[in-house]
Amino acid sequence: MNNTSRNYQEKADDRYRVGAVSFFNARPLIYGLDGHSKILLQTKVPAQLGRDLDSGAIDAGLVPSIDYQASRSDWLILPIAAIGSEGEVLTVRVFSQQPPDKIDCLACDTDSHTSVALARIIWHLQYGRSLTVKPLRNIESEPAVLLIGDKVLGQLGRRPYELDLGEAWTQITLLPFVYAFWAVPAETNADALAEILQRACRDGLTHIDEIVERYAGQHGFDDEIARRYFADNIVFDFGARQRQGLTRFYELAYQLQLVPQQRPLRFCPSSIFSEPHAS
Repeated sequence: MNNTSRNYQEKADDRYRVGAVSFFNARPLIYGLDGHSKILLQTKVPAQLGRDLDSGAIDAGLVPSIDYQASRSDWLILPIAAIGSEGEVLTVRVFSQQPPDKIDCLACDTDSHTSVALARIIWHLQYGRSLTVKPLRNIESEPAVLLIGDKVLGQLGRRPYELDLGEAWTQITLLPFVYAFWAVPAETNADALAEILQRACRDGLTHIDEIVERYAGQHGFDDEIARRYFADNIVFDFGARQRQGLTRFYELAYQLQLVPQQRPLRFCPSSIFSEPHAS
């Protein structure tokens, strides 16, 4: 057993270290965790969470989906809920001064891993061309930028061309897309922790109005847009169709040499899991 393996059921006297995305779309999945006696919740940008899970800094993470293939360690996926879309996602978006099919180089939000890979796949499938990517340093000086998360809202309508990557993916593949999911290091017994996370997901999805009223303004959303966002854009299902879309994403990422391997989906084996809101 490697040094990241641990039996979470033995952690009776200390808290589980849980890392989650700091964006508004994660709020329903971490509902109540910030006050939970068994949880030490850390919220960070997506790009940091996979590194934290690899290093042992956290016991579970709401990790970018692409990092499952890029990680140097083996992870197990918790089949609880995910952050995904089936159509327009709103908060994964390219903003450009020129039509998307003319873009050769994209300045990408450094908070993102999954969306950068998704952009390169979409350019390959839809426009038949490779896409050069570089870190975004100054949004005003770049002709084409990829932004994710809450910061997208401030850029809507400010450039002549916009491309929603969730919508583009579903139009091309007819499949949902999964941006992030819960994962733990492999060779672990995560039942106790997984049950807490599963309950938080279920509670969050039944308290959307409360989440909107409490958190929307903090993330730059007005209440009306926030409610539409959860109703029409973000999909928390992690059922058969989401897994099919995720597998297709991994196949394409490997074919384009965006990841070093193509691991099959490995889910945490447990009798406690059901598939809430499964497709």
